[in-house]
Amino acid sequence: LHTEPAPSAPTTWPPTGATPHDLTDLYDHLADQGYTYGPAFQGLTALWHHGTDLYAEINLPSHTNPTDHTLHPALLDAALHPLILNTTNEPTTTQRIPFAWNNITLHATHPTTLHVHLTPTTPDTVRISAADETGQPVVTIEELALRPISAEQPAADGGILLGVDWTPVRADGTGTSDAPVAAAVIGTPGPELAAGLGEETVRHPDLAALFAAEGPLPQTVFLPVPAGQETRGALAYVLAAAQQWLAEGRSAGSRLVVVTTGAVATHRGDLLDDLAGAAVWGFVRATQTENPDAFVLLDLAPADPADAAALAAAVAATDDEAQLAVRQGAVYVNRLTRGAAAADGVLTPPEDTGAWRLGSTGKGTLENIALVPSPDATGPLAAGQVRVAVRAVGANFRDVLIALGSYPGEAPMGSEGAGVVLETGPGVTSLAVGDRVMGLFSDGAGPVAVTDHRTLGRVPAGWTFTEAAATPIVFLTAYYGLTDLAGLRAGERLLVHAAAGGVGMAATQIARHLGAEVFGTASTGKWDTLRALGFDDAHLANSRTLDFEQQFTTATQGHGFDVVLDSLAKEFVDATLRLQPHGGRFLE
Repeated sequence: LHTEPAPSAPTTWPPTGATPHDLTDLYDHLADQGYTYGPAFQGLTALWHHGTDLYAEINLPSHTNPTDHTLHPALLDAALHPLILNTTNEPTTTQRIPFAWNNITLHATHPTTLHVHLTPTTPDTVRISAADETGQPVVTIEELALRPISAEQPAADGGILLGVDWTPVRADGTGTSDAPVAAAVIGTPGPELAAGLGEETVRHPDLAALFAAEGPLPQTVFLPVPAGQETRGALAYVLAAAQQWLAEGRSAGSRLVVVTTGAVATHRGDLLDDLAGAAVWGFVRATQTENPDAFVLLDLAPADPADAAALAAAVAATDDEAQLAVRQGAVYVNRLTRGAAAADGVLTPPEDTGAWRLGSTGKGTLENIALVPSPDATGPLAAGQVRVAVRAVGANFRDVLIALGSYPGEAPMGSEGAGVVLETGPGVTSLAVGDRVMGLFSDGAGPVAVTDHRTLGRVPAGWTFTEAAATPIVFLTAYYGLTDLAGLRAGERLLVHAAAGGVGMAATQIARHLGAEVFGTASTGKWDTLRALGFDDAHLANSRTLDFEQQFTTATQGHGFDVVLDSLAKEFVDATLRLQPHGGRFLE
């Protein structure tokens, strides 16, 4: 339900006074500039601008079914294509890509045409509204946040990512008998599979017939996915077969080999013809994690019959491999490989500088993280400052936001850490060179950092630098909230949502130190952690459901909580507020 009406339809289209763009050969021109869109995504058919506002007409290609999606992604993608262009239809020098979609309202479904109005609200945000050809609103996006991207970034080395590399385990015609494979096959095999099966291969119309036959099951049972099925039908067929296979007690010593044709790409440029088979691969992979010895995936090349030797080699490989492909007589297995950039090493400190810190060469992606010069780390100390040799740095979500450019304003990474005092500035008497310290830093993600002595304390005996570096922010946050803001007192009840998080665990310890009774929520997978911190089941509930309201109402005999430390949202907040029937302090 919405409390505000849908936006009114525009009175004219295109808007009066708007300047049209010539889109002749637009997508060919964009392809020459590196923006390659397939036929389904070439939906921008008309474009106008009026000042900084853009108006675009988007049409879904006739061969694309609009009912496949509530709002077809090809329409939504093409609605953003005007952002690529300047007023002369040339790609802009600084490209911005979608980063965050905020406040989206869908007013209608299954449109085939969109009249789109794009309004820049800041250099990095745009408002989007779209109507159908009759002017009725379809979708409103109050804010689409954009992030700049250089021309080099899309082609940047992907070394930090893992990829799948298909590696041959048997070259054509080597090391394997040409004898046909002795196995069973379910249903009618396609020509690619049938070519490698011998006359002695037992054929059954379905698994029920196989299980009804006398004698032990063959070690290998082929289950070809019927050709021409749509995705849901193929998945339903394989799901039913997998359930039958697992329910049959005699299948323990055999493997069900699910056979697809053209479902995976073993070489760059391979054309995938079997999209339903690709979905089957995803499903069977998940099934293999639960039943690692029961199922094997085998993909054959379209119009490339597997000879007997290749099929025999593939069957032999199923003893050690769960996912195989046969291409031109060679058997391939997939392996995870790391890109060259990640395998080569680590971040490199800048040259010709004695001090550096973890920083970023550009906002929007973690790939821009780099070691950058830090001249302040070695500069003269001002009154009250301390220079520290940093041994450990606490990483917080704030640092991730800074690296992504999502944190407001300019801020360096590294807000807390621990190390050894190297030098003290004028007026510092509480610390001395050689002291092990922990605390807050304004720029602490480097081997040397400078900070105010008032934000440091000595590391307790027996603590490691790692433990010390991870302590300051969560405990200061919890202490400030519970004491300065909430004034938590002995005998009061405190509810800590997400009690297994850093702030949650700190708040639990501080509250117990103050003499309060602490209740906590967390996902069930973290309950053992909280039990180790002293929570019994009466004081523990699930943070993923609303059951905590009734559970804690009963546990507190209807009195609820004096103080709540909240980190949940929406209906969870409402349920939590009902646990303060007599009022109290609610910390967000």
